[in-house]
Amino acid sequence: MIIIAGGGMTGLSAAHHIQASGQKYVLLEKAGALGGLCRSIRKGGYTFDWSGHLFCPREHWVISWVEELLNGDLLWFQRESCVHVKGENIPFPIQAHLGALPRPYLLECLASFLRERAQEKDSQELGTWPDWISTTFGKALAQLFFFPYHEKLWGVPLEELSAQGLEWSVPRPTVEEVVDGALGVKNPLLGYNANLSYPSNGGIEEIPKAMARELVGVYTLSSLQRVLWKQKQVVVKGFGKLSYRKLISTIPLSALLRLLEPPVEEEILAFPAPRAVSIWVLNVGIKRPSASHYHWIYFPEKEFPFFRVGCYTAFGAHLAPPGRSSFYVEIPCHVVCGLSKELMVERTLKAMVRCGILKSTGEVEIVLPVKIPVAYVIHDVSRSRWLPRVLFFLESHGIRCAGRYGAWGYGTMEHAIIQGREAAQWAVEE
Repeated sequence: MIIIAGGGMTGLSAAHHIQASGQKYVLLEKAGALGGLCRSIRKGGYTFDWSGHLFCPREHWVISWVEELLNGDLLWFQRESCVHVKGENIPFPIQAHLGALPRPYLLECLASFLRERAQEKDSQELGTWPDWISTTFGKALAQLFFFPYHEKLWGVPLEELSAQGLEWSVPRPTVEEVVDGALGVKNPLLGYNANLSYPSNGGIEEIPKAMARELVGVYTLSSLQRVLWKQKQVVVKGFGKLSYRKLISTIPLSALLRLLEPPVEEEILAFPAPRAVSIWVLNVGIKRPSASHYHWIYFPEKEFPFFRVGCYTAFGAHLAPPGRSSFYVEIPCHVVCGLSKELMVERTLKAMVRCGILKSTGEVEIVLPVKIPVAYVIHDVSRSRWLPRVLFFLESHGIRCAGRYGAWGYGTMEHAIIQGREAAQWAVEE
C-alpha cells in the first residue's frame, strides 16, 4: 500500500494521480480539513486565507486540470505589486522600475547595476545570497531594498543564506530592461508570478477542495506519530500501525525527521537541524470599498513590522461584504517576539496608517491573526550539502519527500501539484 502523509496541495495531487493509476493508497492529514496552508476562514462576511495565495501556473496540463476541477470558476489577472521604500510605491520588480525612485537613488542604483554588468564573470557558482544579489543587481539597490527586506524576512545574518533554491524566484531583467525602466518604461510582465488566478467563488481553499472531491482514501484528524522506516511501518493516531510499500511525505521535513525511528543521524553523517521562519498573518477587514488595487506590497524598512501586505479584495470583491475591503499582513515572528498578540496588532495597524494603507485604525472592523509555525524554509549555506544526502537516503528506504515543506524548499502552488504527480509516478512503480 502507498501512504501519503499530509493533505495539502502536494498530497492531494499525489492521491489523485495514484487513484487514477488504480493502486491503493491512504492519505493521512492531521488537521480536520484538507488543503494545508491553502485554506480559507470565513468570519463576519469576509473570506480570509492563511495568508495571500495566488495561483500562477505555466504548465498547460496544470491550468487545464484546475480549470476543469473548478468548472472554469477562476479569475485571471496581471500582477499589480510594488515596493514601499523612501515613502514611495515603486512598481515591482523594483530592479526594472528604477525610474520611479527619487532621482538620487535612481542614479546611484543604475550606476551600480551597470558597473556590475560591465565586470560580470561567467561563473556557475551561485554563492551566498548577499553576494548573488550584489553581483546581480548592484550594491546600491541591494542596500536600498534587497538586504533590508531579506534581513527582516529571514531574521538571520544574510551571509548564512545560500542563493541556491531562492534565485529562481527573483526577476532578472536584462540590461536593456533595467535602462528602459530607469527611463520610465513599465516592465510589468517579469517574473514567475506576472499572471495570476484566484477562485471566483470562495477563497483559495476551493482549489484543494475540488482536488479532494473524488478521492476515496482520505482520512483527516490522522497524524503520524512514528515512522519505523526499517520495517516500512507508520504509527498513526486512531489507526495504530500501518505497513507501506512506499511513503510519500509532504509534511515539513523538520517534522518528519523527528518521527523517524531510529533517527537517521545514526545512519548517515550528522547534519544541522532544518530551520524555518515562523510568521503571523493578520487578516484585516475594513469599512471602506476598493481600498487598494495592489495585490501585494513589499516593505523593506524597519519602521514597519511587516514585510508584505496584500489586499484580498484586489483578488476579488466577493471576498468581503459590500462596501468593505480586506488585507493580509505578514509579520515575521522574530520581529515581534517580545510583544503580546494585542500589542502586535495595535502596532501593526498603526504602521498600516503610517504607510497609507489605512486612513485610520477606526476603519478596521475585524482582525483575525493566524500563526504559521513553518512558513519559509531558511536556505542556509549548509542546506545544499545535507539536504540532497538526507532526501536520497530516505528515498532509498521507500520514503519520497515532496512539496514545498516536504522537500524543504520554496515553490508555488503549481510546483506542489507537479511534485505530487512526480511522487505518485515514483510510488506506483514496482
